[in-house]
Order: sequence, then C-alpha cells, then structure tokens
Amino acid sequence: MEDMTKQPDITENDIRQALIVRATAYAAKAKTSFSAMSISAVNDSKFLSRVENKDLGFNIKTYQRMVEWLDEAERKLRVEEAA
Repeated sequence: MEDMTKQPDITENDIRQALIVRATAYAAKAKTSFSAMSISAVNDSKFLSRVENKDLGFNIKTYQRMVEWLDEAERKLRVEEAA
C-alpha cells in the first residue's frame, strides 16, 4: 500500500517557480512584459502575476496554454537570433 504521508515529488511552488523563471528569462530576451506575454498567451494580462503570487490560484489548463505559448515564442526567438 502506498504511503499517503509521502510528500509529492513536484510541489505547487515548484510548478509556479518553473514557469516564473522561464517567463522571466524570455521576457528579458524578448524585451517584453509579463502582462504582454499573458495577453498573447491566454488573453489575461494578470495570469503570470497570479502564478507569481502564492496567495492566488490559477487554472492548470491556462497554465498549460502559457507553457505551450512559451515553447513557440522561445523557438521563434531562437530562429530570429540565429538569422
């Protein structure tokens, strides 16, 4: 039987931190803001701010859309930098 007291391998804070670190790096390289990125990715200017604030919640499907947007945006930025 599985030990129910065992801590999860990935915590809510880990998930938040992973996206914020990645978004911060992209914003610096692309010279953009969290607000602009959030609007482009999920049509919600406050999304990344909510992820950053541990007292606020966010929807995991919206989180996934943000990650997918970042995947594409980072790919495009690498192509532009290589040109």
